[in-house]
Amino acid sequence: MLHRRASRTRDTTRSRGAADTSGDAADRSRDRWARALHLGSAPLVAGALCAADGLGPLRGAISAGTALAGGILTEVLLGPEPLTRADHVTRVRASLIAALAGRLLAGRLLADADLENGADGSTARLRTIPQAALFTLAIGLDAIDGQVARRTGCTTTRGWRFDLEADAAAIAVLSSAMLHRTRWVVVPGALRYVFGAARQLVPALRGELEPRLSRRVIAGGSMVALVATTWPMVPQRAVRALTGGAALALSASFARDGADLLRGFGADGSPGQGRPR
Repeated sequence: MLHRRASRTRDTTRSRGAADTSGDAADRSRDRWARALHLGSAPLVAGALCAADGLGPLRGAISAGTALAGGILTEVLLGPEPLTRADHVTRVRASLIAALAGRLLAGRLLADADLENGADGSTARLRTIPQAALFTLAIGLDAIDGQVARRTGCTTTRGWRFDLEADAAAIAVLSSAMLHRTRWVVVPGALRYVFGAARQLVPALRGELEPRLSRRVIAGGSMVALVATTWPMVPQRAVRALTGGAALALSASFARDGADLLRGFGADGSPGQGRPR
C-alpha cells in the first residue's frame, strides 16, 4: 500500500513537472512571437509614416531600415528574459520611437530644396499630422505601462529601467524632430544623457532619489508640452514658449536632484548607493 501511494505521488509529481515544463515552453514561444511582432512593426510603421507624409519610396526604405536597426538594438539590450505585460506596452512605445527616428533620419539625409529652403510647403513636410499623431501615441503610452505593471503585479527593475530609457529616447527623437523650429529643444533632449554622464564621473550622484510629486508633474508636463509642438497648427511663438518652459522646468528639476544627492539627501541618506533616477 505504501509502495502504491509513493508510486502515485511520484507519478503526480512527474505530471505536474511535465505540465510546468510545457507551460514554460508555451510562454517562451508566445514571448518569441510577440517580440518578433514588435521587431517587424517598427519598419512597417516607419514606411507607412513616410508614405503618409509623401516622402517617397527611397526615404521610406531608409526610414524602415533605421527603424529595424533600432528594434534590433532594443532587443539586444533587453536580453532573452521574457517580457512582462507592462514591458510589452513599453516595447510598443519603443517601436513607435524607432519608427519616428527612422522617419526623421530619412528626411534629413535626403533633404531637398522644398524641405530645407523654408518654402511654403516645408513646415508641412517637416511637421506633419501623421508624425504628430505618432508622437502623441508614443508619449501617451507612457501613462499606461506603469498602470499595467502595478495592476498585474509585474513591477521589475528591468521594466523600470526600460521605461526610463524609452522616455529619454522619445524626448531625444522629439527634440531632434523640432530642432528646425527652435534651439530650446536641445536642452530637454540632452538633459537625461548629460545627467547620466555626470553620474558616471561623480559617485555622489549615484544615490537613490526620494520620491517627489513635483518631479513627476514636471516630467509629464514637459513631455506633453513638447508633443504639442509637433502639431502643424501650433504657431511658432507657442512652440518657443512651450519648449522654453519645458527646458527651464526640467533643468530646475535635474539641478535640484543633483544638489540633493550631493548633499546626501537621497532616499537612503547615503550618496553613492541606490538605483539611478
